[in-house]
Amino acid sequence: MLRSISIIFFLFLIIGSGQTSLAQNEEAVFIGHTIPDDPNVMFYIQKNTNPNTIVYALKLGSDGKMNPKEPMEVFWRRYQEDGARKELAWLEKTFAFDFKVKAIEGKENTYEFSLIAMKGKKLYVTQTKNGEPNVFMKISGKTARLERIYVVVDDSKRIQSVNSMELFGRDYKTGKLVYEKIIKD
Repeated sequence: MLRSISIIFFLFLIIGSGQTSLAQNEEAVFIGHTIPDDPNVMFYIQKNTNPNTIVYALKLGSDGKMNPKEPMEVFWRRYQEDGARKELAWLEKTFAFDFKVKAIEGKENTYEFSLIAMKGKKLYVTQTKNGEPNVFMKISGKTARLERIYVVVDDSKRIQSVNSMELFGRDYKTGKLVYEKIIKD
């Protein structure tokens, strides 16, 4: 009996350590990138081509809740330019990084939105009791809190094309890393 428990524990350690190293390998794409420290960051997108970051943040009213007319915003954090904040260009907004947002009826301070670049994926944003942003979506079939996205682009042509998007979040129930890679068709 004791031997069986030891074997099960050993297998658990092996399997568990394999999952940890896999998660660490997946997150290695962010090495060398700066984590944005803007107020009310919901999540951010980083790319393989440069250290700049696209930041999604809550816009708050004077009451500290999301502004019902414009609950969120998106902008560049240009780390190649001393971290300057810049608005997205029309092309970037129209075809990639902008969003469509609507309030969820019956749920105060809660909104549904989708990103232009991830059609078909619904995201939900609300605030914690402390007023911090909380963004949820399905990642690998699990309800997860979205933290960041990594995009692999091909910039060898005049207009960049997306090869893949990697979603990183935390399982809502367990807090463990949840990962999904979406490969462009």
